Amino acid sequence: MESRMDQYEIMEQIGRGAFGAAILVHHKSERKKYVLKKIRLARQTERCRRSAHQEMALIARIQHPYIVEFKEAWVEKGCYVCIVTGYCEGGDMAELMKKMNGAYFPEEKLCKWFTQLLLAVEYLHSNFVLHRDLKCSNIFLTKDQDIRLGDFGLAKTLKADDLASSVVGTPNYMCPELLADIPYGFKSDIWSLGCCMYEMSAHRPAFKAFDMAGLISKINRSSIGPLPSCYSPSLKTLIKGMLRKNPEHRPCASEILKHPYLQPYVDQYRPSFNPPTACSPEKPISTGRDARKNMAESQISNSSSSDKESLHLSEKNIPAMAFNCDNKATDTDLASADDEVVSEQYLLSDEQHAPICALPEWMNKR
Repeated sequence: MESRMDQYEIMEQIGRGAFGAAILVHHKSERKKYVLKKIRLARQTERCRRSAHQEMALIARIQHPYIVEFKEAWVEKGCYVCIVTGYCEGGDMAELMKKMNGAYFPEEKLCKWFTQLLLAVEYLHSNFVLHRDLKCSNIFLTKDQDIRLGDFGLAKTLKADDLASSVVGTPNYMCPELLADIPYGFKSDIWSLGCCMYEMSAHRPAFKAFDMAGLISKINRSSIGPLPSCYSPSLKTLIKGMLRKNPEHRPCASEILKHPYLQPYVDQYRPSFNPPTACSPEKPISTGRDARKNMAESQISNSSSSDKESLHLSEKNIPAMAFNCDNKATDTDLASADDEVVSEQYLLSDEQHAPICALPEWMNKR
């Protein structure tokens, strides 16, 4: 029996993770490039195998202009989950920032990307999908520099009044309530998006530290440095609003999209099939959850974490196209008062950028 793999010609491996690889392929009959995400099932835990199948099923039903295009998926010989998605020739945002060599993006460009990301997140949340791993390396770009949000390896479907509790994601982008082991909802994605926008603006992580304990402390205090002075107060206010410690004080994607400052970009980039604009996924939490949620203040201050192995792939090393921009990063822009003593070599380790899929030991010991 002919395998679906026979329809594709393997070109090169463009990324590798703990459980498989991302491969650039060429569809023989369509004469078009795609990315094949090949997730190994053998010798994996039941949870990781279930997650691979879950990603395959979830991404198949997602369709939005600013989300990576889904082509097809199948299980290859019972050993691999194969997911074929569109190829983003512009690379990922993390790589593009590196290529900027300290030059800031024009504010108009940032607002375009911000709006496209908000529209993608609004679509996901209106369909009760929590991404759970929003970060710059999962934000891809087309050759025309339009956004394509990708990598749904940690995504979860929630009911309107439901919350998630598993400790998953990438430490740099984790919200305070997740680190406090409190059930979290769609506002956790808003926090992560705020981290992404901060990083895209300042070209440094919103939260950096010597180690995981220090990182968690800064996240719990929402301790961030100033954004570059070349950006408007309106943009800075929107970004900082997403990084409020209390999730109830963070706006949902639909609310941010209604802000007057973004209206020209929303009018230009909102797709013709408008997703629901109500913040319905963020319904009030039941009394039982409220009681647990109120423990946050005492729990958060005692938090620490340890990294675990990756659950999903990180598509990297895709060629990226940089912009010409006269604005350069300065020491004043990049440092906050309590960060000045931190050497650049101690920004954030690879471990703090890696996703985790298991409950940290400190939570098991509590």
